[in-house]
Amino acid sequence: MDSSSKVAQFHLGMSEDGQRCLMVFIDEKQHAMECVADFSEFTAFISSLCDAANEMSKRQGTDEAPTQAVIKETASDSSGETRTIQCRPVDVSSAAFQVNPGDGAVMGALVSNAGEVVGVRMRPEVACQITRDLLLATPAARA
Repeated sequence: MDSSSKVAQFHLGMSEDGQRCLMVFIDEKQHAMECVADFSEFTAFISSLCDAANEMSKRQGTDEAPTQAVIKETASDSSGETRTIQCRPVDVSSAAFQVNPGDGAVMGALVSNAGEVVGVRMRPEVACQITRDLLLATPAARA
């Protein structure tokens, strides 16, 4: 069996309760590998992927410098650790949000300067936390 194959497809799913994530990797020969991860394992996996992408970017001589977003793990992770995930930013030029009357989730979209649209869906408490973090991160405006 050839031990080096390319990922042809990637699928991601989440458990109803949000406690576990299912990742499915399918190679060009249609071999599938399934992985189940809890929140902390999934966060560590994403962090590793970001580190690898940053290293690839450095080795290719790409000028784009990643920024760091600090993700504080939720109560579902008993360790209470804070992990740093590096990611490339999207320059947001506009955003719009509304409450889904069915389940109370806040839904919306972020639109980049280049016209890329990122759909967003979050629980109300997450929206409150993001609002708080944005207000704290924004410098005070001069009157």
